[in-house]
Amino acid sequence: MSELVDVIAGRRFEREPAIPCPLCGEWNEPRVIKARYGMLASVAECLPCRLAYQTPRPSDEASQAYMNMRWSSGDSYVADAGAKLTQARKNAQIVREAVPEARTLLDFGAGSGAFVLAAREAGFDAVGVERSEAARARARASYGLELLEAMPEDTHYDVVTLWDVIEHLRDPVALLKWLRSRMAPGGVIVLETGNYENWKRLAQGDTWGLYLLDHQFYFTPASLKMVARKAGFAEFRLTRRGRRIPAPMPAQPSHRDLLTHSLYDRAMKDWPKHGDINVMIALAKVPAAAAVTASRPSIAGAGQGLEIVGGKRKARGLERILQLFRRGGADDRSGDAGA
Repeated sequence: MSELVDVIAGRRFEREPAIPCPLCGEWNEPRVIKARYGMLASVAECLPCRLAYQTPRPSDEASQAYMNMRWSSGDSYVADAGAKLTQARKNAQIVREAVPEARTLLDFGAGSGAFVLAAREAGFDAVGVERSEAARARARASYGLELLEAMPEDTHYDVVTLWDVIEHLRDPVALLKWLRSRMAPGGVIVLETGNYENWKRLAQGDTWGLYLLDHQFYFTPASLKMVARKAGFAEFRLTRRGRRIPAPMPAQPSHRDLLTHSLYDRAMKDWPKHGDINVMIALAKVPAAAAVTASRPSIAGAGQGLEIVGGKRKARGLERILQLFRRGGADDRSGDAGA
């Protein structure tokens, strides 16, 4: 058992055993980072896979306690319903422009429901699934919405959205495969998550705002594309949304100004197509000829893809993802990448 212990709302949670890279099975040494809200993140990088991930991971019980704590808090991220709805409407416009003929939409990990409301305003027949009881309560209070705790049976969707959800999942490929089975042929999945290969992370170092206790993964466009492909999606692409540049260099720059611009230049040299994106939105499609079934992943199928391939905990990890399916799916987030 790991020596790391997470303390959340006065309760102590031991970390799970360390894991290798979930994509290739190689072991990478983590470093402990002081994350936001007084928590810790233990992050390892797999350079060949262009993926960063937490090891040892917080327990599922710690993740649930953390998300309920966050959604019950009064800070602006969760409490500013107006700001969340404004951002959700921008996101809904991106989705509507990408799939102008789509009708049915599922927001998976719907948080407080802002995007469900915005999607309905944009003409979608939209529903939201949310695991956190505290977040569902906030959806009722903020927008008068009733979010679902679990997926509806025998329903397929033209569009599925995961706004800052995929980084919380313990087995993203397994869950994306299951969601693909609930989508119409030619349907579109929308994934928003932080981009590990960007200048802001380099400039902010360990204070980067996306280092959070319950972010299990830190994707790059390459590793996110790999996950989508392993789950059976095609035509992966990034949108243009989220590009940022540093503030203009002042006439008398400080050391910090010079360093920031130097790191921006380095990021754009190393990652010219996405080094200026802190939070990325990607789209991928269900192949038109793909078979669609309404079954949940079997024990044989759910662990394929982003499973733990080099450790001893593959079966237990699979049991965990199936538990998440039974309890309503993803860890709870919506909107911005900072919960």
